[in-house]
Amino acid sequence: MSRLLLLVLVLNLISCASYFKRKDCESLNWFEHGKKVALSGNWLNADSMVTECRKVDAEIQESQLDLGFKNGMQIYCSNTHAYNVGKAGDFYSRDLCEGPQINVLINEHKKGVAAYCHKSYGFTAGTSGKKYQNVCPKDLEPAFLKEYRRGRKKYVETLIATKEGEVRDLDARMRTMKSDLNFQKGRLTGLRGELNSLETQKAFVASNNPAQLGYIENRIGQLNSDISSLNYDISGKESEIKKLENSRNAKLSEITSFKEELPSLDE
Repeated sequence: MSRLLLLVLVLNLISCASYFKRKDCESLNWFEHGKKVALSGNWLNADSMVTECRKVDAEIQESQLDLGFKNGMQIYCSNTHAYNVGKAGDFYSRDLCEGPQINVLINEHKKGVAAYCHKSYGFTAGTSGKKYQNVCPKDLEPAFLKEYRRGRKKYVETLIATKEGEVRDLDARMRTMKSDLNFQKGRLTGLRGELNSLETQKAFVASNNPAQLGYIENRIGQLNSDISSLNYDISGKESEIKKLENSRNAKLSEITSFKEELPSLDE
């Protein structure tokens, strides 16, 4: 029986996840998404969003998706964009563009790469936060990387300091919330103690002092209401603390990763 209930629960969760995914898919601007996919140098059949939406049988505006992709591909396969992709330090997806113009596009991309890989741009590229994609030709790479690492080091050190400040802020918030939580739990214990005491007295009062019974029953009702409200608040606060702890752990993981990167930037 328990296995059956577990199976039903799992199926319900999957169904809910599929429902919300469909809603997300059906609210998407498919023209803009198709354009975005093309401008990233990818084909639609390699896009995870399209794949996931088709998997949950969402209503995809296929014509808009196709028009957007073609519009993006037209931009992607232009001389200016090929140059800009190289200038951004990215590789160019040559299989997305067909025809005799491909050689012209490749040359424009090389010009952009050369601009990106110039020694004078290395520091700026490093401080941008974008990781080097190993795109520079061998004759430009050594001088570029020297400046890039100097900029990257500054970026990483600044980010570490920022993340550590965010962790301290989270610690302070959690200390305050945990203090409030302990106070609420103490109050809950007191209310439950009073409730148990009144429940014990109720039978005795009913037999020996009926006039007090109404007061006790009203108080029991109020206590049950207060306990229910307090339980709700405690549950919400515990959930919020858990979210803060997860956020804190994620930031600590990022800090560790960045600190591990620092030695390589001194090479």
